[in-house]
Amino acid sequence: MSAVDNRYVERKSLEILAEAVDRTVGAGFVHEAIAKAAKTLETKAYNDANKAFRMLNPRETRKVEKTALENATIFAEHGDYTDPLAEMNPNPKFEDIRSRSVKLGS
Repeated sequence: MSAVDNRYVERKSLEILAEAVDRTVGAGFVHEAIAKAAKTLETKAYNDANKAFRMLNPRETRKVEKTALENATIFAEHGDYTDPLAEMNPNPKFEDIRSRSVKLGS
């Protein structure tokens, strides 16, 4: 593996961990620290994320670990995926409905 591949793996791993923290513990300072580390891959951000993650209690850590492993398995089996609804284009036949809606006040 080259250096570029290692950075991608590290970034994706941190993203999976951040998502697992968000799903199990919530979007707090631990999630923010890990998400920042995934985005920047800087040593300081990585150390801050490590300190924040170690502040979780053992029960939360186990829950995050289980969720992260599930997410990583899904990623390994199916690859990167996006929200299917975000990829859908709006139907041009219905583009004027919102502007004429009585309930929306127009």
